[in-house]
Parts: sequence; C-alpha cells; structure tokens
Amino acid sequence: MRKLIGEILIERGLAASTRIEEAFHKQGAGDRRKIGEILVADGHLTVDRLGLALARQAGVELGDQDPLSRQDPSLLTPFPIYLARRYRAIPLFIEGDNLLVAAVDPDDYFLQNQLYLLYGKNIVPLSADEKKVTELINNAYSRLDTAEGSLNEEEFRDMGSDEDTALPDLIDSNDEAPIIRFVNNMVAKAVKERASDIHFESFEDEMIVRFRRDGKLYVIQKVPKAAQAGLITRVKIMARLNIAEKRLPQDGNIKIRVAGNDIDFRVSTLPSVHGESVVLRILDKTTLQLSLDNCGFNQRDLKTMRQMIHKKHGIFLVTGPTGSGKTTTLYSALTEINSPDVKIITEEDPVEYQLTGINQIHINAKIGLSFAAGLRHILRQDPDIIMVGEIRDKETADIAIQASLTGHLVFSTLHTNDAPSAFTRLVDMGVEPFLISSTIIGVLAQRLIRRLCVHCREPYYPDPSVLRELGLDPEEYRGHAFYRSVGCEKCAQTGFQGRQGIFELLIIDDDIRRAVVNRQDASAIKKVAAAAGMLTLREDGAMKAVKGVTSPDEILLRTQVDT
Repeated sequence: MRKLIGEILIERGLAASTRIEEAFHKQGAGDRRKIGEILVADGHLTVDRLGLALARQAGVELGDQDPLSRQDPSLLTPFPIYLARRYRAIPLFIEGDNLLVAAVDPDDYFLQNQLYLLYGKNIVPLSADEKKVTELINNAYSRLDTAEGSLNEEEFRDMGSDEDTALPDLIDSNDEAPIIRFVNNMVAKAVKERASDIHFESFEDEMIVRFRRDGKLYVIQKVPKAAQAGLITRVKIMARLNIAEKRLPQDGNIKIRVAGNDIDFRVSTLPSVHGESVVLRILDKTTLQLSLDNCGFNQRDLKTMRQMIHKKHGIFLVTGPTGSGKTTTLYSALTEINSPDVKIITEEDPVEYQLTGINQIHINAKIGLSFAAGLRHILRQDPDIIMVGEIRDKETADIAIQASLTGHLVFSTLHTNDAPSAFTRLVDMGVEPFLISSTIIGVLAQRLIRRLCVHCREPYYPDPSVLRELGLDPEEYRGHAFYRSVGCEKCAQTGFQGRQGIFELLIIDDDIRRAVVNRQDASAIKKVAAAAGMLTLREDGAMKAVKGVTSPDEILLRTQVDT
C-alpha cells in the first residue's frame, strides 16, 4: 500500500508534522490543492524536497540526492524539444521500471500517456516550477550532439555552387533545408560555448568557420567552396541585408531566440578576393554582468574607482586596444551610478547593449552625426553625466573638456597602450596641457586576461626567470604554487574559462599635473604615478597569477615589460 505523501515527509524529516496538519486543515476548508502544493506555496517545503518525497512514494529511493540534478541524455531523442516545451516537462532518468520526469504539471494525463507510449515505463512525475523546467530543457537539449547540424558532402553539393539557382531555394526553403540547419547549428553552438564572435571566412578552395572564445580564434569547421554563396546569402537574409550587393561592406543585426534566451547579433560583411567574409558579434545579455565587482579590480582600486565615478565633474578616461573590455567597464560604472535623479546620456558607435534608464545615441557619420556633433547637442539636453564612446579628434576633446568645465562628469575612451600615454595622446591632438591637467580626474588602462579553468588547472612552480619577468622576487615566492592550463571537457580542452580585466589606474595629483603642464613624456609621468602607488598592468596581472586566477604565461603574453 502506498504511503501518504504527508507520512513520507514526516518520516524523512522533510517537513514538520504541525505544517502537515495545517495543510490538511486547509484542504478540509475547501482548498483543492494537494498537500505538497500547499506546503510549497506556504514556504514550508522546497520543490526539490517535494520531488524526493514523490519519488519515494512511487517506490524510487534517491537518498538525499536531488533528482532534478540527474538527467540521462539518451532519453531525450524519443522526446524531442518541441514536446518538452509543449508539455513543460523533461525525462530525467530510469530507475528500475520507473521513468522519473520533471514536470510543471505532474498530473497531466496526456503527458503521462505520451511518455508511457514512448518509453514503456511506469511514469513518476516530479513537480518542479516552470523556471526550473525551462532551464533543464534548455541546458539538456543544447548539450545534445546534433549530428544533423553537420552536413555531409552530398548535402553541401545539394546547396549548389551556382548563386542564382541556390538563392530561390534558400528563400523558399523550410527549416529542414541543409543550409538553414547548418547556420542555425553554428549559431546555437557558438552561444552554447560562450563565443563572442562567429567568423565565416572565404578562401580560395574553401570557407572556414571560426569562433572567438575568450579572445582566441578556433577553427570549428571547413566548408566546401560550393556552399560559400549559400551560407553567406542565408546570413544576409537573417540580417535583412541586400543579398544582391557583393562589392561593398554591409552592417546589420539579427535578433533570435537561442535556448530560451533572446540573443542579439551584430553582422558585418566584407568583400575579399575570394568572396565575402561575414562576422557575427554575439551580444548575449544573459552573460553580461555589469558590476564593478565583477570586472576584476583589486580592493584598493575598486574603492578608488567608486570614488572617481561619484565625482560631480571632470573627465575619466579608459584606455586600451579594441576588445580590451573598455565598454563593459564603462557600462558597469554607469550602471552603478544610474539613478532616477541623475540624467545620463551616452553616444556610442555602435550601441552594443541597451541600458535601462540611460539615454543612448547611436553615432552615424554618414548623416553627419559624429561624436563631436552629437556631444554638442547632448549638452543642450541638461545631462548630469555624459559618456562619449571615443575621443578621436581635437574637436571632440575640446567639447568634452568644455563639458567638464561647466559641471558635467564625462566618461570616454582612448586608444593608448597605458594610462600615462593618454596625456601625451591628447597633447598630440592639439589640446592645451593646462586644460588636460585641470579637467582629467583619472585614467584607467586595461587588458583582458583568460581565467584558468578551475576544473582542470594544475599547480606548478615556475622557473625563477619567469618570476623575475613578472616583476616578482623569486626568493619571496619560493615554494608558492602557481597554476597553469591543462584542458578538460568543461573548458573545451582550452584550459581557460572566461576572462577578467587587469588594470592600471592613474589618479591625478599635483605632481602629475605639473608633469603634464610641463609636457613631460609618458615614461616620466609613469614614474611619478608609480611613486604615488599606481600598479602597472603587469604588476596587477602578476598579483592575479599569484592568486591562481590565471597563469604566469598568460600575463606575459598580454602585457609588456614595464619601463
């Protein structure tokens, strides 16, 4: 005889008997919900614990293990993703003659009947909230090895090498067409592997698909030349670009849903000798963590950064090469100081992520909306804080300086190798040194380093010469274990997982102001800043290597010798 769920909950110590009695009283008063549902709704029982009790009631003993954490991928093939989403359920694993299933509605007769027909097992439905089931579905099905995404030679030939005959088939075809299936698979794979860019590159004899993960490019697949025109045309159709124009570069956008998340893609095409190449920049808001706490600052610099971004006026510059994370740092700063009593306006080229409560302007030089022109009009909009995507010329620099002198806090970026070089760069543009010294409140230089995969990194003791190159005393760190990359399934055999910033934060003081006014070069300014306590990029990186965040080799690769 099956035990009542209340008895099991009490027996297993999952819920107090007084709470069970309260739930029974509610049922007696007309509440038509089940005991477990009442306990979960009242906050006396978690959905996970209810799942354990339901499994025990069905004769499946799971101990204290959460059944929702177990999922057998081999069970997904008979139950495709469209059924999982329709029924809001996913098969978990088989225990004896029982199939355990996570379901939003465990009493759904049609679901249980469908599963019994497919698997021929006793169905044990476990109650789970909709958010959890959706997460299980997205994660499980995205991990499937979708063999249908990879095309064989015959399917590539079926696409046709003649552009004119391939085009109508691509437009009129359904989602089962090989070309659509291939592009969709590449996009889904890139999102799943947290790539930042997808490259479709045309060469003489083939097309190569590459992903950029953690700043490094990896070849994913080589495609026969015959399929090149079809692939490019398909991406152009998705981005609503002119498929007939093959001689000029084009830019577009794609917005699609991948694994339940809305993902934006910025698309760029470029004609080359062997045909067009296409790059898709993946803008995944679900992976974006806009917080200064997540950027990688040490505690001292984090405190100083927060002091800088709360000043009422002045210019704060972030420097570094393209792809060094400057925009993410600025977005994090703006997100932190954004509030209803502050008006923030940004001008960007392009706007990568839309920030709630912040007015963002997309620069368009073709119609005369340059950084300088946009900044001039922004000042008429009564802003408190302004972000200029980049100071590229003297005109933009002059307007930014005037804005700071009239009581505005201005954030912007420059392309320089380190923080002290920002002053000489502005002087080279023609800006007067006394204006630079009186308006700039701080300069942040940054790079992105790859974080070691915590699942497979291994400790080792580097050669003293490596420590000296990092700027560390070999005697001081004798016997201290550093870490290096290995590679495992979790990190796609790269040894790294994710990236973090290393920083060089220069705060303006009287000594630096004098050096700037006297037109001293970047190396002289750097010595003054270092004497005041500024950590260089390599020094900050070395500290992250000491903590095991990354490897010494990664820091040596991303930074140069301090002079």
